[in-house]
Amino acid sequence: MKTLKFTTLLLALAIVFGATSCKYEDGPALSLRTKTSRIAREWNIEKYVDANGIETTETDSPVYEFEKDGNLKVTYTFLGTTTSLDGKWEFVDSKKSVKITFDGDSYTEEILRLTSKELWLKYSDGEVTHFKAK
Repeated sequence: MKTLKFTTLLLALAIVFGATSCKYEDGPALSLRTKTSRIAREWNIEKYVDANGIETTETDSPVYEFEKDGNLKVTYTFLGTTTSLDGKWEFVDSKKSVKITFDGDSYTEEILRLTSKELWLKYSDGEVTHFKAK
């Protein structure tokens, strides 16, 4: 009887860990938080890495606020004026990418890393943006 309970517990843990494991190129092998709960927060751009590996640090980053319901708000300040853009986001390609839409224009970015503190997105031109949780 104890063996059956232990086997059932191991099977349940394997299912839970298998369902929440990360499959991102530079991501953790395992996470107990869902991908939605990890991405749903405020992010600042930390740096850009172009296709040649050249890094550019961001000093005046806009704030990207991903909400669990799929809404996205980007707030930035330019010449003393703060502006916000409202959009939508959704996971696509089995949650390996994120599709972002503003005013009917959409683009899809591959997720390379997604933790509760870091988000790395790769654009079609090879540039990678490193976001840091605010």
